[in-house]
Amino acid sequence: MKNTMKKRLILLVLLCAAALACTACGGDNNAAEASTTSELPVVLNQGEYVLYQNIFYNDYGSRYDGTEVTKQGVFATIYDAYSSMTRYYVWGYLDNTKCCDWQWEIKVKNTNNLPANGSLVSVKGTFTSSDDALDGYWITDPQITVKTKYENPAPADLDMCTLSDTLERVQVINILNRAEAFEGKSFSAYGRILSMTMLQDPYYDGSWQIPFMPKAGTQTPAIGTTVELRGTVTGGKLADCMLKAIN
Repeated sequence: MKNTMKKRLILLVLLCAAALACTACGGDNNAAEASTTSELPVVLNQGEYVLYQNIFYNDYGSRYDGTEVTKQGVFATIYDAYSSMTRYYVWGYLDNTKCCDWQWEIKVKNTNNLPANGSLVSVKGTFTSSDDALDGYWITDPQITVKTKYENPAPADLDMCTLSDTLERVQVINILNRAEAFEGKSFSAYGRILSMTMLQDPYYDGSWQIPFMPKAGTQTPAIGTTVELRGTVTGGKLADCMLKAIN
């Protein structure tokens, strides 16, 4: 009897160990339970912004190449039509003005069960130089843990309202110059009214602008108003737009 019980205990321990091993090898993201929110998280981190500036504008990248990093921020994706690939990011702001931002690209291999765009996540991996990264560096072998899941009240194919200003600029440039890749896709976007048919960067003059066409019967707010738009991409324009003024 004692030997039988001992064998059962050993078998139980081995099964538990195997289960833990499978969990540890489970891919790029952690499927642990997380709270949910319908409000886009706001992540402020001055240190990340300074590091971002030093790496991409002051040539500090080689100092961090190959180092282990952990980043907490908002998860987002853009479609890079120039390279025919989806790119993944974790991002945040410098401060409450929200005009200055930072973003780190993530090299995702396993796209199963990725967080929803706009979710608050922690990303742990290796900061690595690569010609395939959009700006020359990305986080490889990432473990993505969801802290707060974002439940988008109006999801779209291109959720630009879940992007930093910098990432939205990149996506807009893609739409303008590779229009065929985005034809017919639903979108959300934010920016300032430049004219009754032109949207521009929400913070900076001359950064980017894209034509928009309001939905029939929709009133366009005054020039200079910051707005949220939802509609469909048509011919490189933001078409059939519903507009809402935002702070």
